[in-house]
Amino acid sequence: MLNYRLYNCCNYILLFYKMDIILKLILLIPILIGSFFLWPTFNFWTILPIIFVFGLIDVSRHKTMNFKLIKEYFIGKGILTFILSPLNLFTDLLSHRNLHTFKLQDLPQSHQNEINEVTQLFDENAKQIAKRFNESKNDNRTMLFYKWYGYNLDETILDFNKEYKYIKTIGVSLFREKTSTSRHFGPLRATYRILYNFNKVKNEGSYIEADGRINKWKYNPLFIFDDTLIHQSFNEEDDLRYCAFIDILRPSYFDNVMKNILALVGFFLKKTRGIFYKNWKMI
Repeated sequence: MLNYRLYNCCNYILLFYKMDIILKLILLIPILIGSFFLWPTFNFWTILPIIFVFGLIDVSRHKTMNFKLIKEYFIGKGILTFILSPLNLFTDLLSHRNLHTFKLQDLPQSHQNEINEVTQLFDENAKQIAKRFNESKNDNRTMLFYKWYGYNLDETILDFNKEYKYIKTIGVSLFREKTSTSRHFGPLRATYRILYNFNKVKNEGSYIEADGRINKWKYNPLFIFDDTLIHQSFNEEDDLRYCAFIDILRPSYFDNVMKNILALVGFFLKKTRGIFYKNWKMI
């Protein structure tokens, strides 16, 4: 009986693996068709329909699909994600299956080790970090980056400036009382977003919603998700909410290719934090 159950379990795992490979191969179809038509007549009007097809494939990953979400993706806050959809779908082809939201144990041990190391650093330096934010008491949302796409920006805690193999962005976001974000999309899927509530909020009104999945910081201070899916953060309490803000390289079959993609993107985005976080006070 045990062998039979084990056999069935292995079959299910193999089925999911095959389905993931099939989906990745399906993504190749618009790429090949687009390349065929694009190559001889390269101009804006030939590339626009192809990017639109990529965008449709990309946005269809949502479990909460509706007209409002599609509108936000194509002409709202998701427009940069839409523009980068060919690159994001290419990273899907190179990477392990995207679960959209993750438990720590869903990631490879090498990724887990770095996440545990950095979250421990946040626990150890929580008071020192809070002092940095005391000067911005009049700002509802404040952000501090120690590392941005692999580039070190702040040296007040040198351990954060270490060259990690997988972690590429390390920062802190502070929400003051009764503060929330609007619904938005992250731009790039070469990384996954890790949020860690290191000041351990005590009430249920502080949480994040990612494509319909709600994570309340009181019960689960660590949340890992694909931030190119629509998400929104809330702090409806009368207390502060500090979250470590970490981007980690996606587990991939081609780590070096993914690292090069991220390094190239990081080079162009090195001084663009203000574009992504224009509604935040930057320290």
